[in-house]
Amino acid sequence: MPLQLPTSARPRHVVIDLTPMLPGGENGGAKWFVLALLGEWARLGGAWRWTLLTTADNDHFLAEMFPSMARICVIGRDRQEAAAPFRLTSFAKDNPVDLLYAPFTAPFYAHPAVPTVATVYDLQFIEYPQFFAAAQVQERSGNFWQAVSVAERLVCISDYVRQHVLRVTGLAPERVVRVHISLPDRLPPADPAGSAGLAAELGVTPGRYLIYPANTWPHKNHIMLLTAAGMYFARQCDSDLKIVCVGTGEGAARQGLIDAAGRMGLGERFLFPGFLSEPDLAALIAGARALIYPSLFEGFGMPVLEAMALGVPALVSNRTSLPEVAGDAALMFDPRRPTDIVAAITAIETTPGLAADLAARGRQQAGSLGTAASMAASYLAIFAEVVAADRRFSVVIKRRARRWMEGSVRRVRRAVGTAVYLLRTRNVRGFLAAVAGWGWARMQFVNVAVAGWVWARMQEARAPISRRFPFVKIIARAVRRVLAR
Repeated sequence: MPLQLPTSARPRHVVIDLTPMLPGGENGGAKWFVLALLGEWARLGGAWRWTLLTTADNDHFLAEMFPSMARICVIGRDRQEAAAPFRLTSFAKDNPVDLLYAPFTAPFYAHPAVPTVATVYDLQFIEYPQFFAAAQVQERSGNFWQAVSVAERLVCISDYVRQHVLRVTGLAPERVVRVHISLPDRLPPADPAGSAGLAAELGVTPGRYLIYPANTWPHKNHIMLLTAAGMYFARQCDSDLKIVCVGTGEGAARQGLIDAAGRMGLGERFLFPGFLSEPDLAALIAGARALIYPSLFEGFGMPVLEAMALGVPALVSNRTSLPEVAGDAALMFDPRRPTDIVAAITAIETTPGLAADLAARGRQQAGSLGTAASMAASYLAIFAEVVAADRRFSVVIKRRARRWMEGSVRRVRRAVGTAVYLLRTRNVRGFLAAVAGWGWARMQFVNVAVAGWVWARMQEARAPISRRFPFVKIIARAVRRVLAR
C-alpha cells in the first residue's frame, strides 16, 4: 500500500520537474516510467499534493493525462523561460514546497531550502563517451554531478547503476538507493487479431520473426545484430525467420542500417517499421518467436521485462544490468561477438522445448520484480523519509556553502586554463589578470573554510545557548526564512 501521512498533517507538496520530457519516444524508457509513476500518484488521497513543471510542448498532453495535478508551464516553445525565472520558494506561499523530484536526473530548479530527490538511469556517458557528441557528454555530466551535489537521495533503477554511481562518486551508501522500474504490465494485453493484422501489414508471419524494440542509438548495437543476421542467413538460406527492429532514432542512423541490410541482401529479412503505438508494440512483441536484445549498455532494460511479462522467450545481452533484470529466464549472449548472437538464434530455432521453458521462466521473473504500485510506494517511502529529515538552519547554510565552493572550483579551473593559454601566447597583461582572478577564487576557499570552522564551533555550543537564551532560536528562524527566499 502507498504510504499515507497522518491525517492531521497538511498535505506534503512535491514539485516534479518534467521540463526534459520530449515528444514521442525520444526519452526512451524513462518517459514511460515517469508517466507510470505519475499515474499511480494521481490516484492517491489528500496526503500528497503534486505540481508538475512543464513546457509548452508537453503541458497540454500532461493536462489531459493528469487533470488532478497542478501544472506550471515554465518553458516556452523555443525552450525559453515562459515568464520570470521560476523559484521553488516563491510560487506557493500558502502551501510551501516540501520536496523537488527530478525524474530525469537534472535538478534544474533545485533550491538550498528545499530537499531534492533525483532518479539516475545510467552513467553511459562515462562508460561509452564515444557514443555521444562532446556537447552531449558535457551536458549529461553536468546534470549528473549537479544531482550528486544537491540531492538528498539518488534513486537508481538497478543495482548495477547503484554500484556504478557509488564507485564513481564515493557517496555514502545511504544516499544512493535502488528502486527497479517495475512495469511488467505497461503494455496493454495483446489482441490476437491485431497481432495477425499488424504482422500481415509488415509482411511477417506470427511466430516467425525476432523482435528488437530499441531506438537506433549506438549503444543499442543494431550493427552487430545486422552482422549476426547476415551470418545466420548465410548458413540457413532456406529459413523463413525475419528480424523486426522497432523504435525511433536519427534518420541518418536508421537509413544507414536499412541501406546496409539492402547491400547484404537482407532487405526483406531485416525490417525497420519505426516507432509504434503501445497497442501495436504489444501486438508485435506477443506474436514474435522471441525477443532479441543485443544492447551494449542498459541502466535497466524495460523491453526485456515487457517481453517476459507477455510470455515471449528472451535472447538477451549479458552486459550491464540485463542479467539482473532477466535472471535465469533468458538465453544470454555476448553482444560484442556476432557468433554468440548467431548461436542464440540457432538455439531458439532448433532446441526442442527451449522457447516454452524460457517463456514460463520469464513470466515468473517478471512477476518477481514488482508492480507499478509497489514501485510508486517505494518512491513515496523515500520522499517521506527525506521530508521527515531534520531541516535545521545548519542544513541550509551547508548547502549554500557547498554551492559557493563548487562555484569557486569552476572559477579556479577557468582562471588556471586561461593563465596557461596566455603564458603560451606570451600575453603578460592578460596573464596577470588571470592570476588575479585565481587569487580571488582562492580567497573564497579560505572564506568557506573559516566559515565552516566557525559554524562547527557554534553547533557545539548551540544546545546550551538555546536553553539559556530562547530568543536565539527566534533569530535563527528569521535568518533561515531570509536565506530560503
